[in-house]
Amino acid sequence: MKVNNHIHTPYSFSAFESVSSAVRAARAEEIKILGINDFYVMDGYGDFINSCKDYGLFPLLNIELIGINKEYQEKGIKVNDPGNPGRTYISGKGLAFPSLLSEKQQKKLTMVVEESNRQVANMVDLVNRWMEYQQVEIRLSVEEIMEEHAEQLLRERHVAKALRVKVQEKAGNEGDVPGLLEKIYGGMSSEKQCGDVAGLEDELRARLLKAGSPAFVKEDDKAFMSVEEICRIIEEAGGIPTYPMLLDGAGGSMTDFESDPKILMEALKEQGFRSVEMIPMRNRIEVLKEYAGYFYDEGFMVSFGTEHNTTAMNPLTVGCAFDTPLDESLMDISFKGAACLAAHQYLVAREGAKYPDHSRDQLEQLGFAVLNHYFSNY
Repeated sequence: MKVNNHIHTPYSFSAFESVSSAVRAARAEEIKILGINDFYVMDGYGDFINSCKDYGLFPLLNIELIGINKEYQEKGIKVNDPGNPGRTYISGKGLAFPSLLSEKQQKKLTMVVEESNRQVANMVDLVNRWMEYQQVEIRLSVEEIMEEHAEQLLRERHVAKALRVKVQEKAGNEGDVPGLLEKIYGGMSSEKQCGDVAGLEDELRARLLKAGSPAFVKEDDKAFMSVEEICRIIEEAGGIPTYPMLLDGAGGSMTDFESDPKILMEALKEQGFRSVEMIPMRNRIEVLKEYAGYFYDEGFMVSFGTEHNTTAMNPLTVGCAFDTPLDESLMDISFKGAACLAAHQYLVAREGAKYPDHSRDQLEQLGFAVLNHYFSNY
């Protein structure tokens, strides 16, 4: 079965306008198993489960968080964020629904969301000041962005999207998008075509919202938990802490942490990880095959996804860089990883987050049965 175990929805930021449109698009590409993977929030699970039932897909319930490894940060070691030493993206796979999180742990997630929203609200204020300084009659408001483009979580991508919409609306009346962008950029020309929506939003982020730009606001340490704390939250929520590999996705080079598969595997085992994931469209197929095959052979669960956390409407079918499709061995690893998580979700629903240990082979076999039962009913 075709699997995509990592997509974002409008509950964080997404290429899709709704949860149902994402599921519908996956169905059109004959994907049978789909995983929601929003940043910091689980609010979309109910919509996602119902949409998957409607369209005959099996739902995998995931989450993504960003943590800090202080030791690596102090040593300047880059983990899976190529621009920030110590910064570590972590996914939780197969969380329970309804949520099992205690009030204390939920408050931690809520605090991170509130801190992120505060930071982005400050960016909006600086964007407005910059527009006034450049004598451009465009103004943003947090309220409008939340109403038209966001759900609970406000991210800088929402600001870039809202600003791109305002630019095109204003230039539509004046007939000059490049000229308006040049004015916004302080005399610098845009390098994007008017129809390149995702590219234009990325350019607006880079020139206005990123470090060294006029509306940049540094993230507060309060916005990040430790890697250990994130893993505890995921486990309490019934999920499996999962390490997302960047591999050669940062301009073809590897981070310090990921450069050697054996050393990486030992480090992840020491931190308690038994599950990894990749976003293959960032990776050359030979790199993906080396790492995915090695980690699967070492007993890890391995997942693949597409993210879709920009405006770019790429295919939902998982493939590698340069439009290279997954080969049979990668498809097999992907399906077995999904089967493990299907079994895990079943066991958590039936026995709770602390169900007795099962080997990966046992989870795979149980997962095949769970999937067969599900598809016989939906």
